[in-house]
Amino acid sequence: MRIVLFAMPDTSDILETVGRLPNLALASLAGSVKGHDVHILDLILKKPGVKKAINETINTYNPQVIGLSAMTFQFDTLLRIAAYIKSTHPDIQIVIGGYHATLMYKEITENDAGLPVDFIVRGEGEITFAALIKELEQSSPDFQSIKGLSYRSQDSWVHNPKRDLLEISKLPLPDRSSRLDSSFNILDKSMDVIETSRGCPNNCKFCCITHMYGHSFRPFPIERVVADLKSIKANGTRSVFIIDDNITHSIDHFKSICNAIIENNLNDMHYMTQVTAAGMANNPDLVELMDKANFRIIFVGFESMDPDVLRAIKKPTSPKINQQAAAILRKHNMAIIAGTIVGFANDTKESIKKQLQQIRSLVPDSIYVQYITPYPKTILREEMLAADLVVNKDDFSQYNGFSCVVRTKYLSRDELYKAKKIECLKPYFNLKMIWNNYFLRNYFMAFVVHEAKTIAMLLLNILTLKQRKNDIDI
Repeated sequence: MRIVLFAMPDTSDILETVGRLPNLALASLAGSVKGHDVHILDLILKKPGVKKAINETINTYNPQVIGLSAMTFQFDTLLRIAAYIKSTHPDIQIVIGGYHATLMYKEITENDAGLPVDFIVRGEGEITFAALIKELEQSSPDFQSIKGLSYRSQDSWVHNPKRDLLEISKLPLPDRSSRLDSSFNILDKSMDVIETSRGCPNNCKFCCITHMYGHSFRPFPIERVVADLKSIKANGTRSVFIIDDNITHSIDHFKSICNAIIENNLNDMHYMTQVTAAGMANNPDLVELMDKANFRIIFVGFESMDPDVLRAIKKPTSPKINQQAAAILRKHNMAIIAGTIVGFANDTKESIKKQLQQIRSLVPDSIYVQYITPYPKTILREEMLAADLVVNKDDFSQYNGFSCVVRTKYLSRDELYKAKKIECLKPYFNLKMIWNNYFLRNYFMAFVVHEAKTIAMLLLNILTLKQRKNDIDI
C-alpha cells in the first residue's frame, strides 16, 4: 500500500530560531509497516511553501493513505491540511494521531460536521496503524477488532476499546530512510532524535503524558538503543536529542545508555536530553558518565525557585536541588537550558521578576521560559477553569507554551504577557550568562544570529503585545 505521513509545520517562534527537529513518531510508524511504500515529510522543513510541498508529494507518490500527526497547538493546522487534501483527492484515506487526537477524540468527533478525517489512531500507534493498513488491503475491510482505533461508520463514529500499552521491546526500529527530507538541525549541527524509554510515573499537574502512558515507565532494551544510534551515525548526523519523557526516572537505565554509548564508540556524536534537577543533583556519578558519553546540552525542568509553587504543581524538586543540579552540570562543562514557568495564580510583576532573577543566578547558558498552559485533560486545566484564570479557553492553536492564554489573580493576560517578555530580554544583557557561555563558544555565528533574532522578536512582542500565529498557505 502507498502511504505518506506528514508532520505539521507549526512550531514556536523561539524554537524555530534554534533548530528544526524531526517527528520520531512517524518514523516509528513507518518502521511498523515494513513492506509498504511509505514516505515521510516533516512540513516544518517546507515552510512557507507547505501547499506546494503537499501537492508535489501527493502527485509524486500517489498515496492511498495519508497519516497526519499533531500536538495540541498544531491540531487546527492538521484539520486545514486534511480538508485541503480531501477537497483535491477525496479518495485518499486520512488517518490522524498524536497526543491531541488521543486525548480529545470524543470532542473531535462529537460534532462531526464534515470532519475531513476517516480514522483516528489513539495512544501508541505502531500496532494499531499496522493493523489498520492490513485491513485496508482487504476487499471488505472490517475495523471492529482493531483496538485503539476510531473510525467513521456511515453517519457516526465508532470508538473501539483502547489498546493496552505496547511491549516496546518488540517494536521494530524507526524507519528514518522513509524521510523525504532530513535537513534537521540544532543551531549549525545536523540533528536527529531518539527515545530510550516511554512514560513518566510522576503526576505534575500541567502534564498530559499520563493520558498516553498512564503512570508507567518502560525502557527500551539497550541493544535496540545502540542499533538505533548506529543507524543515525551512519547517516552522518552529528547530534542526537534523546526525547524521553523522564530519562532520569531510572538512573540505572540512564547509566546503561551512557556506558553503551561509550563502549560502542558512539560518543563522537553530541547528545542532548531533558532531565530532572533531582536526577542530576542526587547522582554525580551519572553526570560524570554523561560527560564521558558526550552529553553536551541538558534541558533541566527547574520550573520555579519558589518552594510553594513547586509543591502546588507537584514538581519533585526544590530551590536547593535546582542549585546543586546547575552546579554539577557546569562542573562537567555541559550547556544548561533552564526550563521555567510563569503565570501561576498568585504571580505578580514582582514575583515574576524575582523568579527570573533566581533562575539567572543559576548561571544557565539559556533560559526557556514558558507561560503556564492549561492543556486539555490536565489537572491544571480543571483548576484554572474553576478559578476563571483561563482567558483563551478554546483556541488550542495558541497552546504552545509561548503564547499566553491565561491571567493571574493580579495580572491581566496582556500584563502577564508583557512581564514575561521583559524578563526574557534580561539574560541577553547579563554578563555572567554571556561570559563563558557554552553556545557562544561552540556555535558562535549560529548563536549570535539566534540571539539577534530573539531580541528583535521580544522587542516586537513587548511593543505590540501581539502573539505570533503559525501562518501556512492553506
